[in-house]
Amino acid sequence: MSLKWGVLGAGSVAQRRAMPAIKKADGAELHALLSRDTERAKRLAREHGATHAYTTVDALLADDALDAIYVSTPVYLHREQVIAAAERGLHVLCDKPMALTPQECKEMIAACNANGVHLQLCFLFRFHSCFRQIRTWVDEGCFGQIVHGRMPFLKQYQLAPDEWRAQPEKGGGGCLMDLGPHSVDLLRYLIGEVNTVSAFYNSATQGTRVEETGGIFMRFDSGAQAFTDLSFSVPQCDIVLELYGTEGTVWVYNDDGWKMKSYFGDEKQLIPSQYEDLYQCQFEHFTDCVQHGASPITTGFDGLRASEILAAAYRAGETGQVEPCPAVQ
Repeated sequence: MSLKWGVLGAGSVAQRRAMPAIKKADGAELHALLSRDTERAKRLAREHGATHAYTTVDALLADDALDAIYVSTPVYLHREQVIAAAERGLHVLCDKPMALTPQECKEMIAACNANGVHLQLCFLFRFHSCFRQIRTWVDEGCFGQIVHGRMPFLKQYQLAPDEWRAQPEKGGGGCLMDLGPHSVDLLRYLIGEVNTVSAFYNSATQGTRVEETGGIFMRFDSGAQAFTDLSFSVPQCDIVLELYGTEGTVWVYNDDGWKMKSYFGDEKQLIPSQYEDLYQCQFEHFTDCVQHGASPITTGFDGLRASEILAAAYRAGETGQVEPCPAVQ
């Protein structure tokens, strides 16, 4: 039986990626969506095959046929909307970043736990076959001791002064907050827990109120270290991930499609990757977790840890000091 989904925040990402993925995914059905403009809501429902269209959050969450909500609204709304969905007994898939602060993340987790609903974060890279394979190699000890990782996440995106991403009170920050959750989470997923963070960032190219370029340097409990480069001002970057160990190395890069090159001892492999709809994988996995008790690939705790690491990075950028970021289970 399929989970009936409601989409809270039918913006560009939801239209291009999430709603088409729900339609394709096994065990998922697009039941309802929200847009505050009545005619736009009706049009989007027709285009994407949603049964119902709503113009208020309360009306969407009151739909008794719903099983789950995909929250894809500006970050400053996540806490309130996730808690409201949980209190209606709805399972929640929340876009990244999870919330403006770690405290808000904790409140969201507590609400979902109290109401017995599943909470999952939209950390898409975890679902890609390249990174699932790398995680398997890590678990099998193929890298030996991991020494260093790097994940550049550089793109060209012109911030409009009036959009929520350019307003720190609504988005929480710039490229660190918008792009950083993906790279911080993936490096943590592959290497382990982070305990110390340093960072720098600036607004030198666009002059906005939020940072447009920056970098986060992380130290891990294992002794490994990793760096993520982040920017809204770079038109092209071919490197996706680098991971270096005492006994192996892996590069993932984009050359007319993703490719993965691995070096373990004298063995060298080049593994091309076909297009994968990571949103579809995510929605199918969500159904498997809710209906069959599968172990979740990403959780609310993962969203909280990304938020804590990013908060430490902002503190480090402000103070010029190395900031602690211990994990509290």
